[in-house]
Amino acid sequence: MIKRVLIIKNNLPLVYRNYEPGAEPSPGTSFGDYQSIVESIASKAIHGQQREEISGNNKLVYELDESILFLVSTDTNEVGVIEILIPELKNLFFAVFPKDYVLGWTGDDTSVFKGFDSKLDQLRSAFENRIMTKPGSRRIIDTLSVMELPQRLQKTALNILDAKIASFEEIIESTSASPQEAVANIQEILNAGFLYTTKISNKVFYSVKSFGEVAPSTTPSIAPSVKPTAPIEPVQATTASETPLGVEVTKRDINKGNMPFLMKQFKKDLDKVFNTILNRKLLLLILDPETDKNQVLLNMILDTFQCFVPERELRIVNFANDFIHPRDADIIRIDKNLLQFYSNETLLDLDSKKIINGDNSIYLADIVKEMIKLKHHSECVSLLINRVALIEKLAQDWAKIKKLNLPSEDFITNVRTKHNPAIIEVMDNVAVNIFMD
Repeated sequence: MIKRVLIIKNNLPLVYRNYEPGAEPSPGTSFGDYQSIVESIASKAIHGQQREEISGNNKLVYELDESILFLVSTDTNEVGVIEILIPELKNLFFAVFPKDYVLGWTGDDTSVFKGFDSKLDQLRSAFENRIMTKPGSRRIIDTLSVMELPQRLQKTALNILDAKIASFEEIIESTSASPQEAVANIQEILNAGFLYTTKISNKVFYSVKSFGEVAPSTTPSIAPSVKPTAPIEPVQATTASETPLGVEVTKRDINKGNMPFLMKQFKKDLDKVFNTILNRKLLLLILDPETDKNQVLLNMILDTFQCFVPERELRIVNFANDFIHPRDADIIRIDKNLLQFYSNETLLDLDSKKIINGDNSIYLADIVKEMIKLKHHSECVSLLINRVALIEKLAQDWAKIKKLNLPSEDFITNVRTKHNPAIIEVMDNVAVNIFMD
């Protein structure tokens, strides 16, 4: 688990995200209970070197890039932080705020860096939901085993061996191969039983060893230099990709929702709505006219939907009178005239209290039945958080099995025995739609 992420310049936190329970310290003033840890690390960090150390129940991984310190705190058993997360964190930060700008920045008002928080949240989520090859399931590649490969593959294999871990883009750059050649070469090496893979979102990393199999090296490694191409002025963004006009990216307050109210409005098929949200498919809303009362109702409904994805930021369009592509948003309140452009998407009509399209889920319908028996929204939230966490954990494990073509019978039997067998369908859908894209 990623506990805290800090980006510091001259002892001032430019970015400080605390993912542990408890309040965050005020930006620019104090690191709270981490003050002594930060001071200790800042005093011994060396430019260009990545290091990690254990402090109590925390693993501290850090790198100093000139005057900018990147520090990540995790559980002691977390893997891949020094090899993947720190370099990705640096690349992402300098893509948003060019390195020259950060090095030249002075003052104590860190609000300019606030736009990085949501990007960091997305990177953390992608890292924690990564799909990794099972430790011990592949051969560890070394110099001798490289010689076993056909000559046309040896340059690619040697470059990965030298780097220890490399992304697809880095392999292309180091071997000067075309994307087609790189894909073919990597696939042949994989087919020969070598290389471990780690997939984070849509990016794949290839490593000589499994991170879960071998403790990270204590030898400092030099991180690749970053040459930002962004403009001089910092760009504040809310998502990893450019956010389409009109799309608000936010994490709603689940405590402001009202699940009992929603269930009273819709007597059936709410499982279709929850199935849509859980699988990150587009949900359309109709609510007219534009009144203060309806705006309050809309916010309450959106906060209620957040209960089904408590860790994810929803991409919401408050109202659209022009077509927005389904891949660009999670929830869109649309003008009824736009319905002709959305023929298959799930539609929640709050005016006529109808749910159109969408796929039923027996397991989610059973959850709705359980919530109907509960009197308070907080009770529903507690039930949902536990069930969603279970679904996503099983889906993540199932995605790894499918991705690596591992035997599946024992896993399915275990799920069917320990849980409601209906969870298998929703588990499979979430695995395909979220953890295998």
